[in-house]
Amino acid sequence: MVTANPLGRDSLARTREWRKVTQKTLREEIIPADQPAVMKGLVKDWPVVRAAVESPEALSEYIRARDRGRPVRVMVGRPEIRGVFFFRDDLTGLNFERAFRPVHEILASILSYRDQPNSPSLYTGAMELDDTLPQMAQECPLSILDKPAKPRMWLGNAVTAATHYDNQDGINCMVAGRKRFTFFPPDQLENLYIGPLELGPGGQPTSLVKVSAPDFERFPRFERALAAAQTCDVEPGDAIFIPNLWWHNVEALEPVNVSVNFWWFDAVADWGAEPFAALVHGLLALSELPESRRNAWRMMFDRYVFRTGGDPVPYLPPERRGMLGKQTPALQDHMRVQLIRSLTKGLPQALGEPIRRLLWEASVRQRGTNQ
Repeated sequence: MVTANPLGRDSLARTREWRKVTQKTLREEIIPADQPAVMKGLVKDWPVVRAAVESPEALSEYIRARDRGRPVRVMVGRPEIRGVFFFRDDLTGLNFERAFRPVHEILASILSYRDQPNSPSLYTGAMELDDTLPQMAQECPLSILDKPAKPRMWLGNAVTAATHYDNQDGINCMVAGRKRFTFFPPDQLENLYIGPLELGPGGQPTSLVKVSAPDFERFPRFERALAAAQTCDVEPGDAIFIPNLWWHNVEALEPVNVSVNFWWFDAVADWGAEPFAALVHGLLALSELPESRRNAWRMMFDRYVFRTGGDPVPYLPPERRGMLGKQTPALQDHMRVQLIRSLTKGLPQALGEPIRRLLWEASVRQRGTNQ
């Protein structure tokens, strides 16, 4: 049974707001706190924000004039989903379809639906501006960043991105419309009831709970997640820092919504691997082992990967630590070879050998790029 939120939105903690944020503020105060942060008015002077504030038509003209016309992927939902891109009830798939259309056409459709109470839902996300609207990318600098980060645009009508996390730290900049964020700390994983890892509506692991109408009989621990949650609304010109692994539900509150996001990852160099891939590999390699073997591997992971006891090999000199020492491009290549061998194990030789060769050659080329 779907029940009303017993806590009520007003009882949720409010995400902290910051004003006049500088690169120093971001780097020395906001990021180390590992908490979401609203940065009021950070991008209010972007030309696209000024156009959006003027009128939806001015925004449309701004986008149309800069659109290179390349089709981008758009998620299309029937009116009955009411803007919530989600799993099908039986978890056999998702409740929307995908299509490809130029950006200005997607925005034109969104504008045409403004006054229709039962309109289709349209949503496109993570669209690289450098490829589609390069002039807009140049006109949307984020000077507080000291890391390279490509601008990506989100565009939709009154849609909801269900609770998910991002692999990287990000700053989401509101261009048009308003959005409501509901955040859950990483330690709420158990209480969020994550759906099939490979089936998230946006490609990321996603909660099965609809934040706007949670079913507490089916998901009773979600009340604990709400007790730890925080929320905020952002408007044109505002930006919000979203730490990686913080779960967030994003609800667009108006018929036309546009935002630009910048992602970066402080922890590793560009040639590092994705943590989620390590989880997938772990599921493939370890999850079906007997409990005693899983426990043995857990001890090894705790010692060598998570380093719960500190330095796992203090008795080895730095130059003899290999994979347990400072990671270099050459060492990363060696580690990739181990992964390639593992992941291609069992494939027919005619298939596995070319894969290993191609991946190794790509790794060598990447090493040359990074030197």
